[in-house]
Parts: sequence; structure tokens; C-alpha cells
Amino acid sequence: MKSIRIFIIMAVFTAAHFAQAQSFKPVANAEKVLAELRKISQATTSIQASFTEEKYLAVLKEPERSSGVFYYQQKDKMRWEQRTPSKYIILINGDKLRVQEGNKEKNVGQAGRMAAQIKELMIGLVNGDFQQNKGFSSTVLEDGDQYQIVLTPVNRRLKNIYAKIAMNFSKSSLRLKELSFFEKGGDKSIMKFQQEKFNQPIAENLFKDL
Repeated sequence: MKSIRIFIIMAVFTAAHFAQAQSFKPVANAEKVLAELRKISQATTSIQASFTEEKYLAVLKEPERSSGVFYYQQKDKMRWEQRTPSKYIILINGDKLRVQEGNKEKNVGQAGRMAAQIKELMIGLVNGDFQQNKGFSSTVLEDGDQYQIVLTPVNRRLKNIYAKIAMNFSKSSLRLKELSFFEKGGDKSIMKFQQEKFNQPIAENLFKDL
């Protein structure tokens, strides 16, 4: 199942954060929040950010930690580059999906339809197209500082991987701050974004060269 984790970019959700999530409650006007998020995403031509990631696996007592950099170019280009503790790159450019582990590119062609679905999902989480993804139903929640969008899979293939996906957006900026995956098997993950830059030029070769 490691290859599946590669495509879905596991992130993590700690027990403490999970307890905190219980304070979220449904918003009064979900469509208004979604419309505000769509407006921000449509006006975003590029994103550059660093990230930290923790992975909580049922077979491990301690979380796996990693960090790296992330690039997005409207509307279908993404580079996910893990730098520590090991080199790992996921590159999406239009219809193309490439993965490099260490210094070796992996063959992802055999993943076929599943790879295409995962690629569509990952880009959709970044550019706001998740709102039109029929593979999920969505719930909009809030606490004092954040909105949380919870995506529950309705697509059979996605149900086999995810229990749900949660996205936390800052109320003040409406920017994605945390991306959390809950896998069907019980593994949990959370990713946090820092040092974000929006609508700044990005070198084109970052989306072409591994």
C-alpha cells in the first residue's frame, strides 16, 4: 500500500488535534463560506509554501515526521517535494503524473485509473475544484478562528482508501492552513503549511524536471 500513500500524500492528525476538532460546529450559511473560498481560489494564480508533515500509523508508536516545499501554478501544475528525512517528489503537470523516490523515478503508469483520480483530487484540494468533485460529500464547520471543510467519500474506489479528508482554512485569510487525511484502515495524518507566497512567479522548470 506504500504506492497508494505516495499518490495521496499522507498527512496526519494527532490525538490532541483530534480532540480540538470536536469544538467545530456547523456554520449557519455553508454556501456563503464555500462561495468565499471559491473566490479566493479563483484569484490565486500560484502558491509557494513550506510544509511539515506527521504520519500516525497503527503499526508505529511514534509519528513519522517530514518536511519540504510545495508549489502550485494555476490551474493544473503542482510540485510536492519532501526534503527530509529523505528525498521524495510528486510532480503534476496537466495530464502527467511523475514520482521520484531518492534519485530514482518510479513507474506510476500501472496505477491507471486510480492514479488519475488521485491526481484530480490533489489538484482539486489546492485549486478549490474539490467543491465540484462528485466523489465526495462535504460538510462546512467552524470554530473561533477557522473554517473546516470535511469531505466524505461517496465514490467506491475512494471509500476504499479514505474515511474522510478535512481542510482547515483561516477565517482571516481564507487560506488553507492544514490538510488532514483519515484513512479507512485507521491511519491518520496532518500537514501544516508555513511561509506561504501567493501569486508570485514560479520557474517553469519546477513543473517539468524532477
